[in-house]
Amino acid sequence: MKAKAVSAGIPRREFLRISSAAAMGLAVVAVGEGKLFAATSSGLVPLMGVGYAPSLPATGFSIPLASADSILSPDPRFISTGARVSVVGARRAAARKNAPGGIAVDALFSVSHRRDTDPLHYRFFSMAGRPDQDSISGPLSYTVPVPSTSGVALMVRRQRPTSDKESEVPPALEPEVTSLTLSLGNVAGPKLARGVYVLAFREEEGDSMSNWNRLTLAPSEGGYYVSGATFSYLILNVDYAPAAEAIPDRRRSARH
Repeated sequence: MKAKAVSAGIPRREFLRISSAAAMGLAVVAVGEGKLFAATSSGLVPLMGVGYAPSLPATGFSIPLASADSILSPDPRFISTGARVSVVGARRAAARKNAPGGIAVDALFSVSHRRDTDPLHYRFFSMAGRPDQDSISGPLSYTVPVPSTSGVALMVRRQRPTSDKESEVPPALEPEVTSLTLSLGNVAGPKLARGVYVLAFREEEGDSMSNWNRLTLAPSEGGYYVSGATFSYLILNVDYAPAAEAIPDRRRSARH
């Protein structure tokens, strides 16, 4: 895909610097200021919880998961290196197999030509029901700068089932969205550290999950899975960005 085909007002150099994965056909969505980090005001909350493990398990082994809220201290080194976020596994709940609807996850990027309160969105993951077989995004990685004032920001969105009746026009509804920040600050919620994060999704009101300490992370062919999970989920490995992909501080680079 040619860089010029990605045209949401992103300078070519900055686009290439933001993420090597962003050029892989990811959708760029500009979202209005004031709506980015607001919790859903109605409908279903699509993120049930976030699990954590300090590392990926070795072949033939599994490791226990814990709630990401149990991380006591964030890792400030991410401020200078940026973060490399990699999709290493995802599964849809057996109860939702081939059912209409699904989940999408966006990565939020702060860029120099937009205000911090108005970042760009890149949809890097989705799972959607199909009559024959569910469609689930493949593994990919992206690099993102980590502001000291926040961390790594994500947005989880429910994709509602569509009606088969052409004449039926559903009423307008508020987006069913959960914002998530792996934070560097002294605030409630998951902290940013090197390791593995599992996002547990709620596709319908009846979806539920057990405690994270009853679940384990294990390797599978071509990725990893959560043993004991009855819900839909996404597994992300978060590490320091390689030096060649590290994103310079926006304020420092603007002075040169």
